[in-house]
Amino acid sequence: MGVLCFSAVMNLVFACLKKWELSVLWGTLLGGGWAVLNFFLLGLTVQGMVADPDEKRGKMKLQLSYSLRMLLTIGVVVLAIKLPGVNWIAAVIPLFFTRLTILAMQMLGMYKPDDKKSENKEGGDGTV
Repeated sequence: MGVLCFSAVMNLVFACLKKWELSVLWGTLLGGGWAVLNFFLLGLTVQGMVADPDEKRGKMKLQLSYSLRMLLTIGVVVLAIKLPGVNWIAAVIPLFFTRLTILAMQMLGMYKPDDKKSENKEGGDGTV
C-alpha cells in the first residue's frame, strides 16, 4: 500500500510539473512493481533462513538472495533506461518507496523495530 501511495504522489508531482506522460506511468509500474516483488522475495528469504536449522547455511542463503536481488535491481534500472516508452526517472524513484514506507510507518507509530535483542545483550529489561 505504501508503494502505491508514494507512486500516486510521484505521479501527481510529475503532473503538477507538467511532465506527466504515459512513459511516467510505465516507469512507475516497472519500478514500483520491482520494489514490491523485491520486498516480497526478501520476506520469503528471511522466512526460509529462520526455518533452516543450519545457521551458517541460512546466512549464505540470505547473502545469495541479497546479491541476486541487487543484480536484478540493476537490471531493472538498465531496462528502464533502454526501453524507449519508459521514463527511467519514474522507474528509479519507486525503488526507494519500500524504505520510505517503513520510515513513514515508524514516524506515525504504526511500526516499531524490535528492541528485545539489544535489551538481551545488555543483560535484562533495563531496570537497575
